[in-house]
Amino acid sequence: MSRPLGELLVEQGLLTPARLETALVEQRQTKEYLGTLLVRKGWLSRQDLLPVLARQLGIRYMRLDLQAIDWSVAAKFSTTALTEHQCLAIAMDRHRVTVAVVNPLDMWGVSQVQEEAGGRTVEAVLVSEEDFAAALAARRSAR
Repeated sequence: MSRPLGELLVEQGLLTPARLETALVEQRQTKEYLGTLLVRKGWLSRQDLLPVLARQLGIRYMRLDLQAIDWSVAAKFSTTALTEHQCLAIAMDRHRVTVAVVNPLDMWGVSQVQEEAGGRTVEAVLVSEEDFAAALAARRSAR
């Protein structure tokens, strides 16, 4: 069972218990994701949040700017997952497709890739929205 995100952030010294309690009260009112709320309030950076969120969800965090993307793999999958759900197939071998996702809770995009993966296992890796957008922009300008 994964531990609550707030508990992990406090444990790693990224958030004080007092700020966590304040954020949880506000979260009950706004219904925002806790991480989104903490970043919006300036109490946590996205760069600090994402690795902890990935750990909580049991997936890897990856910086796309440091990762070689196999664009020939991305081209094998429909654009629906990419454009509507920010899911990008970035690597593939005989057994697995690695998919960069911005929102790991939006599993529709990952399931779309799964349907097209030819029986391969799909591994979702968490990436920042900024990295995702930058990778797509770099690809467009390279064409």
